[in-house]
Amino acid sequence: MTMNETTKNTFIKINHLISGFQYLFKVYAVAADNVTEGRCNQILLYTEPDVIRNLAVTEITTSSVVLTWNEPVGKRHFFRVQWIGDKLSRNATTNLTSYNISDLNAGVSYRFCVTVVVDNSREGQAVCMSKYTRSFVDNIGVAVGIGLGVFCFILTITVIYWRIYKKKTNSDTHMHAMRSLPLTQKHYEEYFKKHADVLRFEKEYEVLKAVGTAQSRIAALIIENKAKNRYVNALPYDASRVKLSICCSPFDDYINANYIPGYNFRKEFIAAQGPLPNTVNEFWRMIWEQNVYTLVMLTKCNEQGQVKCEKYWPCGTDNYDNISVTTVVETIQENWTTRDFSIKNVKTADTRNVRQFQLTTWPHHRVPQSTELLIDFRHLVREHIDQQSSYSPTVVHCSAGVGRTGTFIAIDCLILKIEKESMVDVYGIVHDMHLHRPFMVQSKDQYVYLHQCAYDIIRSRAGPSQDITIYQNM
Repeated sequence: MTMNETTKNTFIKINHLISGFQYLFKVYAVAADNVTEGRCNQILLYTEPDVIRNLAVTEITTSSVVLTWNEPVGKRHFFRVQWIGDKLSRNATTNLTSYNISDLNAGVSYRFCVTVVVDNSREGQAVCMSKYTRSFVDNIGVAVGIGLGVFCFILTITVIYWRIYKKKTNSDTHMHAMRSLPLTQKHYEEYFKKHADVLRFEKEYEVLKAVGTAQSRIAALIIENKAKNRYVNALPYDASRVKLSICCSPFDDYINANYIPGYNFRKEFIAAQGPLPNTVNEFWRMIWEQNVYTLVMLTKCNEQGQVKCEKYWPCGTDNYDNISVTTVVETIQENWTTRDFSIKNVKTADTRNVRQFQLTTWPHHRVPQSTELLIDFRHLVREHIDQQSSYSPTVVHCSAGVGRTGTFIAIDCLILKIEKESMVDVYGIVHDMHLHRPFMVQSKDQYVYLHQCAYDIIRSRAGPSQDITIYQNM
């Protein structure tokens, strides 16, 4: 359906649209003869999705809750389910109108929220409700009422408590009960010193490895798109992948990249693989279409005799389909290089400036030699991001677009959370990223490195009187 309206103002309100639906809006300037039209400017937007209906709990136990709800009016892509309680906050996505939440604690009040999502990250208003999980006393009380004596009741409670305590303290399969919660700066210092042997951090990472991996990656596995992937296992999830405009083929929209939430907004970053020779054009098209001003490269093009990334920028000027790129200036420093590009859409003649930050001293298959290096590099990048459009995503890539890329994004979120809230939540940040792209923070070493960064950031904020020991990679 196509509709049009005219106005003499520089704004217009359009009514009677469908919630959660994608619309293409075109604006033309019309001459005084009311016939001659100027060049069209257009934007593709989703309307806000409607809320779910009739949220209910259909089953509840000591450790699980089953939520059900009805479809919203209008369109939707999927649902986001969030549960908060017992000092934790977690979320998951589903295409169904029900969800079984497990691994809860007995007798705890949880707040459950369900939101409708379109365009992978545009969320409507949440519908929430609070419920207590059943306590062990509730379950056993039924049996007691039937005929068990008081002594038997107390004995049963004691035995159950002992078994649960023993299971949770002696079994690695219950690491979810040991995960680190968001902590204040002061409490994090104590927590870090207590677990500085890194064993607990490594166990936390083992739990995180499986988070998000059940999501579909259909687009990446289509035969026409397989050659666009650098690695067979680093494939973007369908729910959060970046979609390009379609030019000729229905497969034109594919690129190996996902939206990643940052501290400020949900699409603050795009995590991408390093371009291949056959995906350089798509990479620049993504830069243009996503209105990107900041580009972070965390690898060299070649490392230890292996090609890690295609050199996707020119020495002078070159065209990548409809995007003309000119390297204006290149500044090489000891640990990083910055490049300023002028990019131009050859169809519309619109231009934009993009700055690339390339970190050149990240050791192959390891973490940086010090926390200071990545913290300083992040400060340089963040300074440029804050000077640009507040809702423009920053593209971050290494080779696969997961390990180093995830570590850099996590450090940015860590620092902002410490600066603005005086809180540390390494587990929560990595958990959230894992829901949007696989292997974000790819190794135990990178996860431990993030904890060390958090500790060093807190110590440095304490002032020059503190004895700051910057982490050295062993």
